[in-house]
Amino acid sequence: MAVQPWEFMTTDTPSKDWSHGTGIFIAIAFFFGGLAGGTYLLSLYFNNLLGMFIAWIFAICMGLADSAHLGNKFIAWRIAFRPGSSWISRGLIFVVLFLGAAAIQMAITQWAPGTVPETLFKVIAGIGAFGVAVYSGFVISYVSSIKFWSSGIMPVLFIIAGLTGGAAVLMAVNAFTADIAFNTLKNVAAIALVVYAIIIAGHLWIATYSSSTAKHSVKTIVAGDLAYLFWFVVVLIGIVAPIVLTLTVKEGSQALFILNAVCVLAGGMSLRYIILSAGKYSSLLPQ
Repeated sequence: MAVQPWEFMTTDTPSKDWSHGTGIFIAIAFFFGGLAGGTYLLSLYFNNLLGMFIAWIFAICMGLADSAHLGNKFIAWRIAFRPGSSWISRGLIFVVLFLGAAAIQMAITQWAPGTVPETLFKVIAGIGAFGVAVYSGFVISYVSSIKFWSSGIMPVLFIIAGLTGGAAVLMAVNAFTADIAFNTLKNVAAIALVVYAIIIAGHLWIATYSSSTAKHSVKTIVAGDLAYLFWFVVVLIGIVAPIVLTLTVKEGSQALFILNAVCVLAGGMSLRYIILSAGKYSSLLPQ
């Protein structure tokens, strides 16, 4: 049912600009951005070139999703000229920085590893990857009119979500290549999932006390229209099942680690959609 103009005055009104219609591309871009940054940072830590390349592809997907949402794509470059006041502008700069530096770094790692330029571009690409992973959290945390989003925990949630997805992707890749010590990677993935669950629960708990509108958003997630997607996909499929798989599956179980990655990524994408869909503008008049 369409929202009527006067409902902005009397009820908490859902924000649909970034979660419905072409706005869904924003949720997709946020998902791929976090995944790109998290996967690259973990690949950098484990010195895994294949993981770095996959992260680079994820960043390309993020750019394509953002482009699909734009109106006039020929003037999109102007976004980059407001880094002092816009996290969207900073995000574009981080994406371009990451794509360029990571491409150069991967080429150097492939053909001239162990050199000073490789180290330099790893540092630059790592900074870009962190920015790509975290900037979407800052974008929505600065929307003060939507109390459920306006929280300092949002950037933390988005970077942890990216690292969790990146760990799942690397575990799937490692099942085929065995380039990374299995037990170390398994422990990183399990810890990331637990921290991820704690951060989600913490944000929902804090939001219930921040304002009545944010509390309304939380109710929509845990017991309203988004409850099935949250409990079944984000919690059960995206967190509980991966924790069980991560701790019990043996090294080299390729099909199960692919399943684990699919579960984590499905939960991660659903979480972005839920966060964007649950955001509500506060009513202007007492209800």
